[in-house]
Amino acid sequence: MKFLFIMDPIENIKPHKDTSYALICAALDRDHELFYTTQHELVLRHDVLFAHCSRIQAPQEAGRHLVVEERMVTDLGNMDAVFIRTDPPFDRRYFYLTLLLDFLPKETQVINRAQTLRDWNEKLAALQFPSLTPRTLVARTVESILGFQKDLNCILTIKPIDGHGGRGIFFLEPGNRNNEAIISAATHEESQWVLAQEYLIAATEGDKRILLLNGEPLGAILRVHAEGKDLNNLDAGGRAIPSELTDAERSICEEIKPYLLEKGLLFTGIDVIGEKLIEINVTSPTGIQEMSRFTGRNLSVEVIEAVEILCNVR
Repeated sequence: MKFLFIMDPIENIKPHKDTSYALICAALDRDHELFYTTQHELVLRHDVLFAHCSRIQAPQEAGRHLVVEERMVTDLGNMDAVFIRTDPPFDRRYFYLTLLLDFLPKETQVINRAQTLRDWNEKLAALQFPSLTPRTLVARTVESILGFQKDLNCILTIKPIDGHGGRGIFFLEPGNRNNEAIISAATHEESQWVLAQEYLIAATEGDKRILLLNGEPLGAILRVHAEGKDLNNLDAGGRAIPSELTDAERSICEEIKPYLLEKGLLFTGIDVIGEKLIEINVTSPTGIQEMSRFTGRNLSVEVIEAVEILCNVR
């Protein structure tokens, strides 16, 4: 089969940890043709989507950088599957990328479905399941957020609804005289919505990333913050340690599975703290290399096998 990966610049890939790298290597091992392009190299010629693509060859040694051949103009309708692996944030460029991908023929599978990526917000989506999440307020005014904290009488975690990688997160402690200033900074002077969410003490022990394939859990890792830090994100200096799913976490996966399948979300990741659903990651889920090492299974192969099945039954 022919697979295209739409990614950030491939020379910046980290072979030892990048999920896209692992998926590409798994597809190459299964003798598929692999191609790579970036967002800005897509071109819509009337109603046919093209891109300047580079063919990808396997690294000369395991764990080394991928070999990229000369670019060529390719009709993306000839691809069996297109993987959207551009890192967040979901901005205007990402939005228009999803609109362009709508011009692909129905026979070409998009992982994950472009319309769902366009409609989805990874933080707000969790609120489709309010019984599974911490108590949350989405607001942009100082008055609303302070009133919410007064009602709950607890520390709040403040984060932008379009944030990623732990960026832009604040903690609001009751009675702190700087709270108004913190909220003003987080909301950019009340011009942008944020999530104000009750702080879960379990966050001090780490947050759990669970990867799902067709709504079924592949496994889990616990992300633990670095010494002296508050954030558990791997991009913020956290580290991954092995973890298992609890019965409550399996129930979360079972409850959201029909929703994921309905929306065409083949490969996703959820973040859980204290058995509460925090986010549903759909744009570019990560963590598969760490999870594969801990489980002793090549989970990337399982993802590629699922894509093969999807393409064969189209």
